[in-house]
Amino acid sequence: MSAARAIALGLLFALLAACGEGTSGPARIAFGRDACDHCGMAISERRYAVQVRRGPKVARFDDFGCAVLWLERHGEADVTEIWAMDAEGERWLDARRASWRGGQRTPMAYGFGAVGEAGPGDLDFEAARRAILERERERAGGQHPHP
Repeated sequence: MSAARAIALGLLFALLAACGEGTSGPARIAFGRDACDHCGMAISERRYAVQVRRGPKVARFDDFGCAVLWLERHGEADVTEIWAMDAEGERWLDARRASWRGGQRTPMAYGFGAVGEAGPGDLDFEAARRAILERERERAGGQHPHP
């Protein structure tokens, strides 16, 4: 291979890497086109979107409940970040540090939206996660949920 061709291929690979999703931070979601990695529905409501990042790989969800159930199935050992769109649909929040407001009309009816500032009755990540898992256990007649 010629030196010029090697340089051109190197530049092409560098360009492709720069255009990728990287290894940290929220990835792009094509709202209305990308599908939830748990339930398969289109991710259409920006304010309830969630992402789970495992290095360069990103799983996208239309509802926090879908992300919770997906994490139950796939584990959290290699999860590097979890991002949630704030309930206003304006910015991504670190889902583990966000507060979770119940009573929301979410796409899959799990009912939690992420907020940056905790209010009365809001839950932390673990409490909201447990509430979703408990609800799923009740639905399954006390059995462990199988997403």
